[in-house]
Amino acid sequence: MKKIIAPMLALTLVACAGLNKNTVSYQMSKYDTAQYYTVAGEGSTKKEAAAHALDNMQRELTQHTPAVGQDILGDLVANAQVEKVWRDKEADTKHYYALAVLPRTKANAVLTPLLNQADAQLTGLAQQFSSPADPLADLKVAYKMQPIIERRNALDETYQFLQADHASYMPDTFAPYKNVFKEKMAAVLVGVSVEGVESRVLASYVVDSLNKMGLGVVDATDPDQTISVRISAEVDNYTSKKIDNLIWCASGATTQLVDMERQITFSSFSVHERAGTSRLEDSLRRSMQEVGRQVAQQVTLRLENYLKTK
Repeated sequence: MKKIIAPMLALTLVACAGLNKNTVSYQMSKYDTAQYYTVAGEGSTKKEAAAHALDNMQRELTQHTPAVGQDILGDLVANAQVEKVWRDKEADTKHYYALAVLPRTKANAVLTPLLNQADAQLTGLAQQFSSPADPLADLKVAYKMQPIIERRNALDETYQFLQADHASYMPDTFAPYKNVFKEKMAAVLVGVSVEGVESRVLASYVVDSLNKMGLGVVDATDPDQTISVRISAEVDNYTSKKIDNLIWCASGATTQLVDMERQITFSSFSVHERAGTSRLEDSLRRSMQEVGRQVAQQVTLRLENYLKTK
């Protein structure tokens, strides 16, 4: 029996002797990853190594947290401690390593109250939705919810990053609200009517801008449309008196935005632009394209402001 134990003991001593305890990976292995989030740092002094470890933790958290939720990162790092600092014995000059350690329970103590608060706010606002649905009224509520949803998403990304299993926080509670803004935006149906020369050019710019907003674009004759965008285009062309073969084209568009439910025109504006080339068709196209861009921009700004404040 003694003859068997002796070789086993010798092998154990050899294995321990070959283990490099000077490495960051070895020192990190001492911390249970299920309970702790650890980040390393290094420097020429103990103080510098410790500071770099905390800075690196802040940097990693910043990389995994959208900007809207980064205000809480200071509180998270404040709950971390530098628990291990050691000198690299193999370095020719003084060189130190340090570990910043954040208990996951302390991180959760910072994040979960904020996540619960966001969920409570969303639940309260969701109770303001109309029954039966009122697209404009409901969208106004959704606009109030959107910044809370964005922050809740950001906090949850940080929460997931700091969990050993990367699990989300109460996903079933948040699921009904995650896409509510898109859903309420799409429920607002917008009809687009364009009359006059090059109407397709104008319509393409406006429809594209409305789609980017997430609104539901329908035919101008749709009886269920919530908002009507009515555009009247006009064109004038003339030759240059100073430059031969230069044909100018002046394009304009008058636009009205109408709330179909209330039967009111809540915004009206005009845009004019001109372009000159050697061909009338090119002058017309270029001037109308610029008019289209300006009309689309104004429609987006004015419509968004009305939907938020109506």
